[in-house]
Amino acid sequence: MKDNLPILVTGAEGFTGKFVCEELLKRGVFFKASIKPNKSKKWFVDRNIEAVETDIFKKDQLINSLKGCKGLINVTSIGFGAAPIIIKSCLEAKLKRVIFISSTSIFTSLDARSKSIRLKAEQSISQSNLDWTILRPTMIYGTKNDRNMIKLIKYIDKFLFIPIIGNGRSLQQPVFVRDLAWAIVEVFNSEKTINKKINLSGGDSKTFNEVIDIISKELGKQIFKIYFPKSPIIFFIKILENYFNFRLPIKAEQFERLNEDKNFSHSFAKKVFNYSPLNFEEGIDIEISNYKKSN
Repeated sequence: MKDNLPILVTGAEGFTGKFVCEELLKRGVFFKASIKPNKSKKWFVDRNIEAVETDIFKKDQLINSLKGCKGLINVTSIGFGAAPIIIKSCLEAKLKRVIFISSTSIFTSLDARSKSIRLKAEQSISQSNLDWTILRPTMIYGTKNDRNMIKLIKYIDKFLFIPIIGNGRSLQQPVFVRDLAWAIVEVFNSEKTINKKINLSGGDSKTFNEVIDIISKELGKQIFKIYFPKSPIIFFIKILENYFNFRLPIKAEQFERLNEDKNFSHSFAKKVFNYSPLNFEEGIDIEISNYKKSN
């Protein structure tokens, strides 16, 4: 690879994408950011990052953005179905090194639509002639802009009671967003990660009950857990969704996922490129500290 050529980062405007850009800046890596058409470029302009508008579902646009690049970091999830277009575009642009982001949610026992899309995408990537690496993060958290832990933090901060569907004993192992961004950038130049599928989880696993206890302690709040049997509740929500087109803030599938263990080893990442993520208490302390400052 020629060091004087940039890396293209697709999905740069997203939650994880901005942290990847910051990690690249910190390391002095030459790159340009690909963002969705009509998205604001202010964040990138303020940091002197070249931003190009690209619809990754349009091959001609993607090929044009890839011209003159030495590789691609595709932060946009392959769960949206763009993987075949990305593969073809990279091959036509004569670009080999590509990082793809999948998810450990492919291991769910549920018949989720996103699971089948990601599995097909991973298969097409692994059968391509690219020098690919597929990274599978667990649930991502770390700032008020995440879509996961911040909701729980706000709920615990506001209410005295929290309903739990099931027993709350399922294991969670969320990954701190800065650790994920570090890993994404780190593997780009690692030959040992080429043609590998790598799980990226947090430093330790906690039950959902423990997650609630840790957050409430950090917030200085006391919250009471109220448990509901999962089977009848989930069955009732599915009836509302499927027969009455009624949508709750949380889907039945999310309640089902919440009752699955989601702890995954990152031993391969630790061995190959010294991946050492924060433990949950360390990461959530940072997020809650920032949340308190913003409020």
